[in-house]
Formats: sequence, C-alpha cells, structure tokens
Amino acid sequence: MTILAMNLAAYCNGVSKLHGEVTRKMFHYLYQNIPVEEVPVFSVTNGIHTTTWLAKEIRDLFDSYLGHHWSADVSNKNIWEAIDKIPDEKIWSTHLDLKKKAINFVREILHNQKNRNQESAEEIRAIEEYLNPEAFTIGFARRFATYKRATLLMRDRERLARLFSDPERPIQIIFAGKAHPADRSGQELIKQIFDLSREEPFKGKIIFIENYDMNVARHLVQGVDMWLNTPRWPMEASGTSGMKAAANGVINCSVLDGWWPEATIGKTAFPLVRKLVIAVRKNRIGMMPTTCTQSLKIK
Repeated sequence: MTILAMNLAAYCNGVSKLHGEVTRKMFHYLYQNIPVEEVPVFSVTNGIHTTTWLAKEIRDLFDSYLGHHWSADVSNKNIWEAIDKIPDEKIWSTHLDLKKKAINFVREILHNQKNRNQESAEEIRAIEEYLNPEAFTIGFARRFATYKRATLLMRDRERLARLFSDPERPIQIIFAGKAHPADRSGQELIKQIFDLSREEPFKGKIIFIENYDMNVARHLVQGVDMWLNTPRWPMEASGTSGMKAAANGVINCSVLDGWWPEATIGKTAFPLVRKLVIAVRKNRIGMMPTTCTQSLKIK
C-alpha cells in the first residue's frame, strides 16, 4: 500500500526530519539510480494546536502578561520574550495547582475502575493515599506498541524500588494508553505495568489508567512534572505528546527520536519550560530535577 501511494502521489513526506531521512533509506531500493538523499520523500513535522492542549490556568497567565492576542501568533518569538515578566512564584504555584488537579482526576478514575472491578472496600479506600502531590511525577501516555518501550524503566527492579522508596526524593509515574487489539505484545506490556502497580513498594506510586482518551491526555500533559519518551531509535515517526506537555511548562525527557531532535536542546523552543527550569534553579523550589532537560543517551 505504501509503494502504491508513493507511485500515485504527487508529493510524499515524512512527519519529522528524522522520519524523512529514515523513509528515504527504507525506500531507496525503489530509486537505485539516484543518491539516497535525492529519494523524493520530504518532511513536514507534526505539530499541535496550542490552545487545545493548554491549561486554562496557563492561558490566563499568558493573557495577563503576554497580551490577549498572543494565541493568534504563537510562532512569533518576540511575543514570547515577555514570558520573563511572569513571576517565578506564579508559574510554580500554577504548576502545582495543575498537578493536584491531575492527581485528583487520576484518583477519581482509579476509584471508578476498582468499583467496576468489584474490588474490596479496603482497596478502594486506599486510593486516597495514592500519588503524593509532593512527589516528582512522571507521565507516560501513548499507544502501547513494543518499540515505544513502556517498561524500559522496569528492567532493573531493585534500582527502581530504591528510587521509588526514597523518602527525600519521592518519585511516582502515571501510565495511560491502549494497545492495538491484535498486538498481543503491546497488551503484555500493559499487563506487566498493571501487575507491578499492585506490588510493594510500587503500590500507589506506579499507576495505570484504563480507557485512555483526549480528556485523560489533557490532564496528564498539563499536570505531571516530566513527560517521558523512550522509543527505540529511530522508530518513532514524530509523536506530539511531548509538545503538549512542554506547552504547559512540563519538561520533556526523551530519546533523540521523532520531533525531539528538531527542538533546540539547551535553549528550549518552549519558553515556559525554559522559564520554569530557570525558576527552579534560581529559587531551589519544588522537586524538579533540572538535569532532565537533557535527552536520554540510550538507543
């Protein structure tokens, strides 16, 4: 089907620069008489609709300090220079409010899940203790294809237990997503995460949410501290969930795959992330590990 489409289409593109490069190499055998870089596959990188995914609380901040017309010209760098006018404390307090909102939303979903599954009253009451608002919270939500490696964190269970049990630097992670009905391997990844979430010391700290949809995604990209992306390089075509998180000031921690290599590493293309990281470093506030602005050096 791909070859049929390429032969009949007037234009063919990948959905990120890296995806374009990988696709040209994949289909070079169809164009053996020309160099690989001249294979007629171009790149148009995926993006997001900013105001669809931006939290109302963040939007209100932008309206107050950037002016009400910022949303009509989001790619104008001059507009974003005014973000430095927003007090650090306001950005941080807004982030914490969104984090508490996300945690309450997740607890409500878990409550409904356990009720539907007819779990014990004790298990249902325990949900109120799940997810510590003071803990560093990681988000991982996407389609559960095997190349996305949702269980990569779990390869060293002993180290993971130490990290998640550290009383001074508590960590927790929220998973959400679905596997294709025919993808048994993807479904097995979900089962592994779900089983681990019911074991000590991970109970209440590793969470899996069922029925992933736009509403779940919106709460997570607005309310976690860090968005995690660990695909096997270079198999991620583009991906956009990290963009949605970054628009809300959430740090993106990613393998250099998909759209992420095009982001300006070190001098981020997402002004609110830069502002939030600077605020944390300067004021030593919150639980934010600023080293997570760097990409994961794993393949």
